[in-house]
Amino acid sequence: MNKYEWLESTINEDTIAEVAQKSGIIKTTAWRQYNNDLGFSAENVILIARAYHKDPVEALVAFDYLRDDERGVAAVRSALHAATDKQLIDELASRLDRQPDKPIWNEPVVIEEHKPAPAPAVDPVARREQEKLDQTRRFLREGVGFAANMDEHKYEHEDDQTA
Repeated sequence: MNKYEWLESTINEDTIAEVAQKSGIIKTTAWRQYNNDLGFSAENVILIARAYHKDPVEALVAFDYLRDDERGVAAVRSALHAATDKQLIDELASRLDRQPDKPIWNEPVVIEEHKPAPAPAVDPVARREQEKLDQTRRFLREGVGFAANMDEHKYEHEDDQTA
């Protein structure tokens, strides 16, 4: 069905002004696109189809916005989405039973355990620096103080020896 046949069968005897009003399209836009060899935009084709309770995908195909082979993709997605779990399982079971001489599931399904990735190689110097930083943070959290003055690190009975 081409766009002329689709529009004629859809709007019946409605005028373009009535089509515009029902579809929510500005009347001058509808007239301009109608007079331009039915050059309705895809958005307006969808609005017209919805206003007249027609399939928008069929309308887009008639107006060459979609190819005929693209029509099925939307229908399949819609059908899969609408199907219940039982319907999906029944369909899968029937497909698996169609060719019993070529079984797809000839072995039990084995789910492999997830193995963590090996730890990346660490530079020994960077690791020591990180350990020192972690130790300093731990001391600060635990309340272990650091010397604030130069002489605080010495014992009282020692002169120049550090603690």
